Amino acid sequence: MKVGRNRVSGILKRWISTQAASPSSKPLLTIEQCVYGNEPSQPPGKLIYENVDGKRIEDGRYQQFQHLLKRDGIRPSQIFTDPVRTFAYGTDASFYRMIPKIVVKAETENDIKIILRHAQKCETPVTFRAAGTSLSGQAVTDSVLVKISHTGKNWRQYEISEDATTVKVGPGLIGGEVNRLLQRHCKERNLMQMKLGPDPASIDSCMIGGIVNNNSSGMCCGVDRNTYNTIKDLRVILADGTTLDTSCEDSVMSFRATHRQLLSGIAAIRDTVDDNPSLKQTIERKFKIKCTTGYAINSFIDHTDPIEILKHLIVGSEGTLAFVSSATYFTVPEYPQKASAFLMFDSQYAACKIATILKVNKSAVSAAELFDRASLREGEKSDKFKKLVPTVVGCGPKCAGILLEVRSKTSDELQQDIAHITDMLLREGAETLDGKIVFHAEKEDYEALWDMRRGLIPKVGGSRRVGTSVLIEDVACPIENLADMTIDLLDMFETQGYHDACIFGHALDGNLHLLFSQGFSTQSELDQYNNMMDSLADIVAVRYKGSLKAEHGTGRNVASFVELEWGSAAYSIMWGLKDLFDPKMLLNPGVLLCEDKTVHSKNLKVMPIASSLIDSCIECGFCESNCPSKDITLTPRQRIATYRELARLYASGSKNKIRAAEFFRSYADIAERTCAADGMCEEKCPVSINTGKLMKEVRMSEIEINGNAEKITLFMAKNFTLTSASMRAMLATAKVAGSVIGKKNVSRLSKFAVKITGLTGTVPQYSPYLPGAAKNIRIPEASTESGSEPREVIFIPSCVCRIMNTDAPRALTEIMKRAGYTIKVLPNSSSMCCGMMFGSKGFVKAADFCEEKLIMSLKSFSQDGKIPIVCENSPCAKQLGDSGRLVGIEVYDPVSFIYHNRRRLQWNVTKDAIAIHVPCSSKKSKNSASFEHLASLCATTVVDSQIPCCGTAGDRGLRYPELPSSAISHLNEAAVGLPSYSTSTTCEMGLSTHTSTQWASFITLVEESTRPLSASSA
Repeated sequence: MKVGRNRVSGILKRWISTQAASPSSKPLLTIEQCVYGNEPSQPPGKLIYENVDGKRIEDGRYQQFQHLLKRDGIRPSQIFTDPVRTFAYGTDASFYRMIPKIVVKAETENDIKIILRHAQKCETPVTFRAAGTSLSGQAVTDSVLVKISHTGKNWRQYEISEDATTVKVGPGLIGGEVNRLLQRHCKERNLMQMKLGPDPASIDSCMIGGIVNNNSSGMCCGVDRNTYNTIKDLRVILADGTTLDTSCEDSVMSFRATHRQLLSGIAAIRDTVDDNPSLKQTIERKFKIKCTTGYAINSFIDHTDPIEILKHLIVGSEGTLAFVSSATYFTVPEYPQKASAFLMFDSQYAACKIATILKVNKSAVSAAELFDRASLREGEKSDKFKKLVPTVVGCGPKCAGILLEVRSKTSDELQQDIAHITDMLLREGAETLDGKIVFHAEKEDYEALWDMRRGLIPKVGGSRRVGTSVLIEDVACPIENLADMTIDLLDMFETQGYHDACIFGHALDGNLHLLFSQGFSTQSELDQYNNMMDSLADIVAVRYKGSLKAEHGTGRNVASFVELEWGSAAYSIMWGLKDLFDPKMLLNPGVLLCEDKTVHSKNLKVMPIASSLIDSCIECGFCESNCPSKDITLTPRQRIATYRELARLYASGSKNKIRAAEFFRSYADIAERTCAADGMCEEKCPVSINTGKLMKEVRMSEIEINGNAEKITLFMAKNFTLTSASMRAMLATAKVAGSVIGKKNVSRLSKFAVKITGLTGTVPQYSPYLPGAAKNIRIPEASTESGSEPREVIFIPSCVCRIMNTDAPRALTEIMKRAGYTIKVLPNSSSMCCGMMFGSKGFVKAADFCEEKLIMSLKSFSQDGKIPIVCENSPCAKQLGDSGRLVGIEVYDPVSFIYHNRRRLQWNVTKDAIAIHVPCSSKKSKNSASFEHLASLCATTVVDSQIPCCGTAGDRGLRYPELPSSAISHLNEAAVGLPSYSTSTTCEMGLSTHTSTQWASFITLVEESTRPLSASSA
């Protein structure tokens, strides 16, 4: 389990021993005084506030703003001004970096109204942020950032109509979550499956707030099913604090009475557009293709009622007109029958022409995704992809591919559609590299193809040159121009020196994504970027009359070019709209419209080299929803961003010495302490970054300062029998105390002791659900049938079950017996440990000693793998499997072992409904489906916890109880009150503690639900 060292770990060590340990007598610079590490060139008194990026200085207004928020009910715990969290929360997926002076986690509509009221009074601009997956710089600010993501259950309300044709959702729900809620609703009522119309590649990470405000579309929805065309109603809060709910008749009537001036202004613009045939024609032409450049002024020709116009203007307005409190969507059918084909061509031009043929002939194809040669290289790294698309291996330098999808109501219709499309392509002269057109209708196959597409941006971005930022441009043109525009763009990139540029995207809609790496550390790099943007704008907006932003939103990225694309008449109307809704320019200024024609080349994000573990991260944010600490401290993306900032500060030398010390002093508490280090972030990361490994390195650096800690833990590892006996004694003492004075009183005393001693995070807190001391494990004799060949299995009782009292080992060995196994227990197992309890805390020497000792014993005892090995605790089994030192030796966790032997047992349904929680280790081992299948053999209804990670993380959840408390607060409501099971003793304890429901080992349920096979059934 050795973790490679990196450059910044050494830096942290030096900072701990110097800067952080010996605070400077010089006053520390605040974030307001030291933005991004640069001290102001003039004394603060000489600076003048301007509502312009980079000039929003603290002249007292932000201090007053904070005071007023707290006075009117915003809790201090919702307001952040420290350097680490302002930097972390200010990070989004774009290539822009701005550090907010204040971050406010808004929890209710009333919070939003308070914030807006005092923003008006103090003239402090505000920017709203949901998931932060936007790519164009629309969710960053150097003023006040209002964060609605990661605020517990706030902003996550939903309401599905009985027939599932509409869904009302809060802005903090992830798009993929909404689709899963719809799926469950339709399944329970035996309805046709429905889903949201927008289907961005980031749908399992982006939130409704961003989907609405960016008018997101995606791979299959085209223009017809984007947010603009599927929105039913909005509930919004305007800059003056007024709430408008377009679904409520009383709200609309009141708004018409109180906001006549605003509605009259909208009506006047509508009439202006109607009286200008040329402008009207331009609007109609522009919105026939994907277009998110500027405001959705097609509202003025699509609708006449000012309320309807207002509602549709909010869509795609990027938080510059109002705050969206909830959105009601019309849903669209999700046809059950699907098939996909990946066609390879000898050139990008040929691939684009195929997309044009499919569009012009109105084929049944629902999506056609373009892959250029750089994109195909990512496919060459995947065995699954290569198996499905063998011609991708070693294809020529100009080759390209098209990923097609067909969706139909029935399998017969699907086959008819496939035959029609195939005939059409052959008739039109489509020449694939292998001369074949093969559609894959197996879910595993077509999902493998689409998984490659969904992760393409971060995958390609992760392959960029280290130390550069990844830039993503997003353009569209009429489909008949797609092939020519693509070639012109390729030529432009080559001429401008972007040799790593990648072009892919939604070819069926004439929509391309342009991905390339860009450095911003020298003037020549900045000049290169500016020249490229000018050329791009000329090719797309002028030559091909296309959209400089098709679906990613204008942001800061193309705000400078809105007038070039739209012309002065439309541009003037857009500014008029902004003035109507936000006369003081306090809602996300500098975004979508900006008078500064160089805004796109300012505040560019630096990606310093920090660690080989994380250098490939593009800060996309896909990882965040899996993180148990997301609501209380930082997410994996934010941990990486702040770690990079530490590296940047160190590299800048004495110039940022004070900020570096200030930054680090709070870094450990905010970033490292509450990291569960479970690696669930890796499961959603397209480039497989495990931020937990990075945090373990930080822990290692801290431990190196305190040599005694390393010596003590190494002694514990070498004397583990004594260590485990000591822990059992402590558990026994806690149990006695609980029985004498009551578990609740022990819990209160534990919390009080930790508080007054200041040992938070050092001493575990008592839980009423803490198991007692472990008892001796009894191994039943095998019941091998006469004449059958004996089967042997090695059982490793984890140190957890040897310390904590759990029925899991007894139940598992009984199941082994029923399956006909002879059980062998590893000799001297009482002195063994896989090392996880040490390694997760950064005690590498102790962890390595334990791991080496156990593995050597296992190799010998299993006869180098001839006998399978089983551990009753899933995390421990995963730890052994991940060591890389048991090659060829099978190590089963309880679920994988029982699933492997399920046909050797007789199963009986013993429960009506149960809840299950698949531990992180089982999820990472791809055992979720096996767990669910076994559970379905035991119970009629199985409800998943829907918690990616419970946050218990061994004993970390006892030392930082806020971590599991926060993570488990998102427990599936349908699971509450049901008999509940998992396969990790500590997870069961954490889940019990924070749900007040006893969670038990799933192994005990399997024991209850199985019997040995009878002779007749065998």
